[in-house]
Amino acid sequence: MNFKTMFGISLVGFGLAFAQETAPSMSEQELQKQEEQAAASEDLTAPVPFVKPDIPKESKRSSFNAVLHGKSYNRNSNMAAANNTDLLLKYPNLFANRKFFYIEPTNKLGIVSLGSFFTAFDITKATHEDNELGRLTLGYAVPGFGFYIRAGLGRERVSNDAGVFSKTYGGDDWAAAIAKSFLGMNVAADVDWLTTKTESHNDPDRGQETEDRFDSLTVNLSLTNAPTAKNFTWTLGVRFVDFLNETEIDGDVKEAKDPASYWDLSPYIRGGLSVLENENARILIGGAAIVSYRHYDDPLDAYAITAVLQPSMLGEVFVGEEKNFMFYGEVGYDWVAFQYAKDNDADSNRMMDKMDAVNASMGFRYQYKDFLAVELGLGEKLFTGIGNFFQADGTFIDFSAMVRF
Repeated sequence: MNFKTMFGISLVGFGLAFAQETAPSMSEQELQKQEEQAAASEDLTAPVPFVKPDIPKESKRSSFNAVLHGKSYNRNSNMAAANNTDLLLKYPNLFANRKFFYIEPTNKLGIVSLGSFFTAFDITKATHEDNELGRLTLGYAVPGFGFYIRAGLGRERVSNDAGVFSKTYGGDDWAAAIAKSFLGMNVAADVDWLTTKTESHNDPDRGQETEDRFDSLTVNLSLTNAPTAKNFTWTLGVRFVDFLNETEIDGDVKEAKDPASYWDLSPYIRGGLSVLENENARILIGGAAIVSYRHYDDPLDAYAITAVLQPSMLGEVFVGEEKNFMFYGEVGYDWVAFQYAKDNDADSNRMMDKMDAVNASMGFRYQYKDFLAVELGLGEKLFTGIGNFFQADGTFIDFSAMVRF
């Protein structure tokens, strides 16, 4: 039994230890209040009483934030915006007491939440490989605490007189995430371990033994004041990536140059602020600052330092007295404010800055009573060239539906 399999079995056992009875369904505003109480509570095992929320105009718990969206909403990660399914998967404690079925054919994603236990089906694509791999996520959440494990596997092994050939399809993908509320904040950690490997063990008289391997380990840590934020919401975080690309021939390891192995450390800060808001419309300003240090491993002797700014704007409006219709739109871009790259092998260095093309999107949401909602989103990169509207590499269409219980 390999290490990855043992890792997965251990996480499953950890999850079963927290099993509890599924909680009754609650409204979005009740869930917002519950999250605040759980964030401020030191005893997560104590029952959390429901108190009817008093919602001030500037509060994070406005009528806009009492909506759970799909992936077409808040693509620029404005921290003052309402929750979407991506945020729930980043902070799994937000699944607590939510009962819904979510389906998104365009992004090949499905989620079922039973109030405590939840599961998700999605796909991944290994680095530098076109094969897609289906993944299964299993998780558990109570007010103030949640976690999940995820796995995707695909393998082939062929044996004949010439030797043995083995390959992973899309990569062995193991991941886990955990989130906890305390002192009015949420803290989360997640890890993803993706391996793509092709091995050929030949008969010694017929050729050499080779192994090509891509191995990527990503770790994220983040802290946010979202559960109790009023008008300004922030997130502090750091991401670490360790990427390995190597070829082994008859036991002799040779590091590949295209792409080269590296490790990358990237601290970041994200924020969001409501600048205009009434009962039917609001405008949010958001932004992020990311600093990355990337060090390339042998055979290269190089490094790069990059600073990226990500300004964005988001507007949303309710239509109709019942507020069943909503339109939303957003715009943002990546600005490489500074990059310095040094190649000691070539005795050269490079400095640059660049404002990338603008990403714009708009969406529409219709909600029937309190149990059915559908969303449609459309977007593209603007200003990429005269007449280049709706080009294939910059256009997306998202369609999703959610049934609540």
